[in-house]
Amino acid sequence: MRYLLMLLACLTLVACAGDEGVRHGGADVSDQRAPQRPVVSSIEEEKAQREAALARRKSLPTGVLEIDIENVVGNRLPARVDLMSFDDDVTVSLDVPRGILESQQPVGNYRAYVHVYDEGVPVLVEVEDIVIREGRPSYLLVNLLEGTGGVMPLRSFDSDGDLALDRVELKMGTDPYDAASIPGRAELFHDTHVLNDSAQWYRGEMHAYSHYGVGTESVAELVRRAERAGLDFLAITDRNTLAATRDPGFQSDRIALLPAMEWGTDEMGVALVYGPRTKPDPPTNMRAAQAECIRVQAQGGAWVIAHPTFPTKPWQWGLSFVNGVQLWFRNWREAPPMSLAHLGEPAKERLNGQLVHSIAAAAAAINHGEMSANAQANLFYDYELVRGLMACAIGGSGSGSPSVPLGKPVTYIHARELSVPGLLEGLRLGRTYISSGVDGPRLLFGADVLNNGVIDVSMGGVVPLNVEVTFEVAVHNAVGKKLQVLKNGRPIRTVPINTRDAGIRFTRFPTSDAAYRVRIISAADPGDKGFGPLQIHAISSPIYARNITQELLWRNPNFDPEQSWVRIQSGDIMELEPDLPEDMPPAQVPRW
Repeated sequence: MRYLLMLLACLTLVACAGDEGVRHGGADVSDQRAPQRPVVSSIEEEKAQREAALARRKSLPTGVLEIDIENVVGNRLPARVDLMSFDDDVTVSLDVPRGILESQQPVGNYRAYVHVYDEGVPVLVEVEDIVIREGRPSYLLVNLLEGTGGVMPLRSFDSDGDLALDRVELKMGTDPYDAASIPGRAELFHDTHVLNDSAQWYRGEMHAYSHYGVGTESVAELVRRAERAGLDFLAITDRNTLAATRDPGFQSDRIALLPAMEWGTDEMGVALVYGPRTKPDPPTNMRAAQAECIRVQAQGGAWVIAHPTFPTKPWQWGLSFVNGVQLWFRNWREAPPMSLAHLGEPAKERLNGQLVHSIAAAAAAINHGEMSANAQANLFYDYELVRGLMACAIGGSGSGSPSVPLGKPVTYIHARELSVPGLLEGLRLGRTYISSGVDGPRLLFGADVLNNGVIDVSMGGVVPLNVEVTFEVAVHNAVGKKLQVLKNGRPIRTVPINTRDAGIRFTRFPTSDAAYRVRIISAADPGDKGFGPLQIHAISSPIYARNITQELLWRNPNFDPEQSWVRIQSGDIMELEPDLPEDMPPAQVPRW
């Protein structure tokens, strides 16, 4: 257990250091007792300005715009055209499902951004300036060469993955090798200064609101509260706006501030978007949503599904390639689970009588016993992991006022440094776990693949199939609770924790794809109100058993094989073997 004890000793030393309008709702704030004060946010101002501009446009004479979008062999292509008016800066989207459309539009000067659908994702294939005049037709004609031969798909001609063809970027003067440089989109720049250059676990709040959303505090007040809470980082996630990042109060010399927003609607569910380098489009439809998810990741950001099974906003976007899932929102047992009645008909699709989508399977599981919305979110997560998802676990308090503490739960991210780029990298690599708070349990989870006593893979990493693997778990500050190991969502071991620093080691020989993760649990206090029989105190992200194949890389385009096998050589594993803690003689260390 030499290297396990190294992990344990380190735990005590880790520094904590087509729609015209969009509904701008927020999270349920019934538990945020501080009175909300009315504010005129930038998002409301933007909406008012847009509505005024649309009203003015109705008084203008109109002309006919004829759209014809096809490839060089004459096949018409389903598309979307975004018309940006030079006269009032309003953009309207036109759906062109058959590749041809005749549309009445107000007269004026426009820039047309033409997006063709590639496997359901809109890709920018042309930009043209047009003039619409009264009494005569105007034409928008596209004859697309890329992707026509059938050998290379359309997105092969997009080097930086921002869903804009290289040819179009060169034409418009943007950089085809920089995913933040896109025609028609303003580039956002984030603070990249380093607050701590040590590679270690950092803890922070991933989901909080300012007065630009449903919160009651200014950005500066929220940042100061996060500093006082002993956090290392904070993400302000107001709904469908990045206004907080432009606020003068969005600065700190003590904690890293992650540029972020909550994206989505109550009807379809919301995502947490971290580190976007262009402002994501408002939520409209699934194809546009998938494009935003892909684009954010190409820019080095992360796209995380938020509280997927909360009844007031269940996740129904059905996106692929997400970076994470919020498994723990607010108090673990606070919110009731959702049922199938909370989902729309598309989410309840069945094949041969069986529910197709993981969100519906999780909703149906309430018939199997009482559980909280967070427990149900873990079911959804495990179903998705079994289907091949590789995404980290995060938590968040959803705090919008001082009555709801920040960092309960708290998310730990292992990062090479305390900076926005470092945290985003750790998040994307899946190196995360969740704890009940800053004084809650800490855990480490790693795997020795070479059987040489060295941890080769940490959370978020991959171990190969058909090889004996030794897993090690180290836990700090969880006396009286139980450590539980899950494989594909099913408990395979449950071990009592009797000492402040405890650990286990177990060996597996995975022969098929699997996701291993761990959690700290206890029986719920019968006197506490809530849902479900278990109280959760910590949850890890998975270690995956996979063979790294082309199919795996295709299914998980953000997966980096070179970084999935990581020997952590920072403070997490000390080079010298420590003495045994006085309260943990060898006989008390559980062995499997």
